[in-house]
Amino acid sequence: MKAAPIGLGVIGCGWAASEIARVGVDLPQLRIVAAMDVDTARAAAFGQQTHAAVHASVEALLADPSVTACYIGLPHALLAPTVEKALAAGKHVLCEKPLALEAAEARRLGTIADAKGLKLCVFYELRRAGTVTLARRLLSEGAIGEPRLIRIRTVIDKKLSYWGPSGALNWRASKAQAGGGVLMMNTVHQLDTLRYITGLEVTRVAGEVDTFTAPGEVEDAVSATLRLSNGALVSLTAAAHSPGALGEETIEIDGMRGRLDLPDPFGEGPVRLYRNGVWETLEVPRPDSHALMLADFLAAVVDGRDVPAGAADAAAALKIVNGIYRSAAEGRTISLAR
Repeated sequence: MKAAPIGLGVIGCGWAASEIARVGVDLPQLRIVAAMDVDTARAAAFGQQTHAAVHASVEALLADPSVTACYIGLPHALLAPTVEKALAAGKHVLCEKPLALEAAEARRLGTIADAKGLKLCVFYELRRAGTVTLARRLLSEGAIGEPRLIRIRTVIDKKLSYWGPSGALNWRASKAQAGGGVLMMNTVHQLDTLRYITGLEVTRVAGEVDTFTAPGEVEDAVSATLRLSNGALVSLTAAAHSPGALGEETIEIDGMRGRLDLPDPFGEGPVRLYRNGVWETLEVPRPDSHALMLADFLAAVVDGRDVPAGAADAAAALKIVNGIYRSAAEGRTISLAR
């Protein structure tokens, strides 16, 4: 007998949730059944679009018996407490990054989910980007040998409206609500990608952060050096307001026997591979990484598979991000070995 679709409750009906609605239409194993947002007009519009019941509170949505799993897309500081409520209500959870503001909190949520036999997935969708899938395979095959020097660039030209109107800045501009700026908002995706494609952990960080353009409390510029568990070095540059920047969220990996250059995962550029003394240009499919990530979460719920990115992955990324913040604040190198 064909299994009934998973009933998804959406908590937070902003842009990220609209992506869930967009890709969910083509997934027969999913039905969006409930929605909630503190912006009642936005919740109503989302409910009308998806034919979902609209609830006035998180508690009401979690009490809805048609909800099997929850998607949670809220300001960063609200993610962890809302995830904990959903797990306590017996719901599987798909949560936007970074899951929590601290690594220990992310690990704690993972422990709760495991104890209850529930799936907790973090929406690190770059893990399903075509460029990342190819890079992971090439590195596992030893195409460039052991990584030795890696360059990560998160160079963006965000509109100032990203932070909210003058005099009424949104949660992204608040250190308490966001946990950080371009590093926590954007580079964290590439840091997760780095771990995913190399299988290596970051053991030490040294960094500087500053705010040059953004109107809020969070950083818009970062420069950092990371040491990996195999001894490799990582040079990291991040900028939220680099004039004219376009398609510059890239990763370059120098190995013992070659080099691998990954373009912006949402751009159109090819992967470039240098091996045996020759540059190769590798055209790569660009599947819908949001759709693939959502489908893999559903498969984990239905078939008992591992989630594509879990609480331990979120904790590892947070440990790096907060290590860089601590290094900048204290003016010293921070060990992450423990």
